[in-house]
Amino acid sequence: MILKICGIALIGLICVSVMKTLKNEISGFISAATGLLIVGSSFALMYPVISYIGEISNDTGFSLYIETILKAIGIAMISQTTSDICRDCGENAIAGRVEFAAKASIMLISLPVVKSLIALAFEVMEK
Repeated sequence: MILKICGIALIGLICVSVMKTLKNEISGFISAATGLLIVGSSFALMYPVISYIGEISNDTGFSLYIETILKAIGIAMISQTTSDICRDCGENAIAGRVEFAAKASIMLISLPVVKSLIALAFEVMEK
């Protein structure tokens, strides 16, 4: 699978290089499409890992923590890809706002974990 991803990247790179000389405005779209293809293929690679982690979390009782970590990783990956595409198209301000929104989203989904840890800390201090 990694060879296919590398092949997609190289073909996209060649297309972007050729289009920069012919029509520069189209090269950003080709770069974005190539990036989306690579990310989509990468998610296919990650599915077995995520399902295995899900099985482990159900068996251990740490499902809240593992679920939050997986969501945070997903948000980080999607937002990083989106901000990279924005930067490739020359929109640094939008890329920065995407990254800010991702950080805020990660903080939001982390609140139940923080609440759980605070409750655990109070439990330990009472004993």
